[in-house]
Amino acid sequence: MAAVTVHYGSYITIQKDSSPGLEFLQAFLTACDSLDIHGHGVLSDHLLHHDATFAVNNGPAVKRDQVLHMLAMRSTKVAKFGHDVHTAWDVAKDDGGRTVMYESTSFTVLKDDPEGVEVRVNEFSVIEISRSEGGQFQAVELRTYMDPAPVSSRAQQLVMGKMEQGNKAPGMGI
Repeated sequence: MAAVTVHYGSYITIQKDSSPGLEFLQAFLTACDSLDIHGHGVLSDHLLHHDATFAVNNGPAVKRDQVLHMLAMRSTKVAKFGHDVHTAWDVAKDDGGRTVMYESTSFTVLKDDPEGVEVRVNEFSVIEISRSEGGQFQAVELRTYMDPAPVSSRAQQLVMGKMEQGNKAPGMGI
């Protein structure tokens, strides 16, 4: 029977003597949640296998380099981002790999949002990790299940608000 380790609460509180998968999750989310593009180097250099794939809601898998590009783009559009982890599971597999699952709420504040509204989205994510040639764990497959509509909706509200402000220019009698 596979060994399972469970963590409740923020990934920041995962102890250094936790299971390997939970330690990986802490390092992964620290790098992934960073809006500093240089922090993403940790992802590409250490935490993501060069053939890693990422899928959202059973959509088509995206390759690692495209994910890193999307993270760089996110850094230009987002003022604040992170994950509040509720529960995380680390399941040891017979082949030495691990399955790390976590339930979280992501939070996003868009840079162009004058009100600084924090958009929260419930997520469930699965990360398949295996040991690299150097012996460290790397993600080989990542899957996230979430509804991205709240973030898209807030972005659309901001665009519509800017358009309305443009139509109310001084001297137009509006």
